[in-house]
Amino acid sequence: MPSPATRPDRRWKDPILPLVLNPTPERLSAPVVAALAGIDVQRIADAVGRMYTCQPQLHSLTATARPLCGTAVTAKCPPGDNLGLMAAIRQLQQGDVLVIDGQGFTSWCMGGAELLKFARDEYGMAGLVVNGAWRDVQEIEEARIPVYGLGVSPYSGPKLGPAEINVPVACGGVIVHPGDVVCASIEGIAVVPRAHAQRVADHLAAQPAGHGISAFMDDMDGLVAQWLDRGA
Repeated sequence: MPSPATRPDRRWKDPILPLVLNPTPERLSAPVVAALAGIDVQRIADAVGRMYTCQPQLHSLTATARPLCGTAVTAKCPPGDNLGLMAAIRQLQQGDVLVIDGQGFTSWCMGGAELLKFARDEYGMAGLVVNGAWRDVQEIEEARIPVYGLGVSPYSGPKLGPAEINVPVACGGVIVHPGDVVCASIEGIAVVPRAHAQRVADHLAAQPAGHGISAFMDDMDGLVAQWLDRGA
C-alpha cells in the first residue's frame, strides 16, 4: 500500500508558497546603534511612541533581563516551525538581533540554546526576540544571551516551512522591518524605524536622562490650573 506521502489523492493541506530569502538592508552606522544602546528603553519608547512600543506580553525569557540593542534580521515562520530560522541565522552579522514571528504560537518552541550559541559564536548575533516560545532557558541564562519572547515550551516543532526571511514581521503588536533597531530591557521592547534612527538618537542625546522634572511639574501645574479655571 502506498505511503500517505506518495498517494496521489492525499487530502491534507500542503502549502505551495516558496521560501522567500531577501537580503538584509544596509545596516545603520555603528555609532547610531551604539548611541541608542546607551539610552534607556523607556526614553526610546517615549520618542517612538505607541506604534513602536511592543506589548508587555513580550518579556525576557531568562531570569536576567539582559539589555539588547541591534539591527533586526527578521523571519516569518509557520507556528512552531523553525526551518526559516535556519536560513535567517545565515544572514546575521555582528550585533544583529534575530526577530522571529512565530504568529504568537507557544505550545511548541521555535528553538533552543544550541541554535542561539551557534548564531552568537559564528555570526555575532546580539540576541533574540521571538513572537512565540523558546526553550533551554537555563542554558541560555548561563550563556548570557538576551532572549525575549512570549513563553517557554520544552517541545520542538517541525522543520517543514515555508518561511520568509527579511520581510516585515509582527512582534508584540509592532511591525518590525528588517534593518530597524530593536531595543529591549527589563522595561520592555521598543523598535526604532531605520529611517528615523539618527533623528531619535539625536533627539534623545539632546535631552539627558531625568532632565527637567521641575520644569515638567511646572507645566503640569499650568494644565491643572486650566482645568480648574474651566470649572469656575
